[in-house]
Amino acid sequence: GVILFLTMASFNRLQIIEYSNGAEGLTTGDSEFRKATLLLLCTWAPFPTWFVMSPEGFGIINNVLIIQVGWAFLNIVSKFVFIFYIQRIKDLYCNRLKTKRELTGNANGTKKMFGVSGGGMHGSMSPPDFEMGGQMVMNGMDSQSYEMADKEAKREKLNAVVIETMNFLGMAQNTDRFVRLLEKADV
Repeated sequence: GVILFLTMASFNRLQIIEYSNGAEGLTTGDSEFRKATLLLLCTWAPFPTWFVMSPEGFGIINNVLIIQVGWAFLNIVSKFVFIFYIQRIKDLYCNRLKTKRELTGNANGTKKMFGVSGGGMHGSMSPPDFEMGGQMVMNGMDSQSYEMADKEAKREKLNAVVIETMNFLGMAQNTDRFVRLLEKADV
């Protein structure tokens, strides 16, 4: 049991380092991810100790009722403390997102571009197109500028969808990493 716990702790340490791009470790840093990991390790550390004290281990405690109550207590404390902490992280994130939206004055959290926020009826920008001197001009921009602006608008919409989805799934702490992976894959 102790060896499995130490293996889990070493993997948790690697997760912290990966999540923070090397800026944090098990003993240094201040991210919510690191705090949640430490909370997990601290609430799971008594399990191997309790096993060693039980009849399956060294038999220090032989009363079956005390052993069963101890297991129940450890399970309840470890799981509920972790759940409440994760819920607190989610609530803080939702409050920050709400505040950010209120500050930008935009209900869906995306940036306004070219005086529109999402464009036409189905969310696509459809400015009037016309030809000027043999070059296609859209809403006062040449075709290359329009394509770049359209690509940026689509990227902003995707970011908004990713943020909302990750928030809904309770995985807001992974949003930046997921967006970086999408950008790396040129999505």
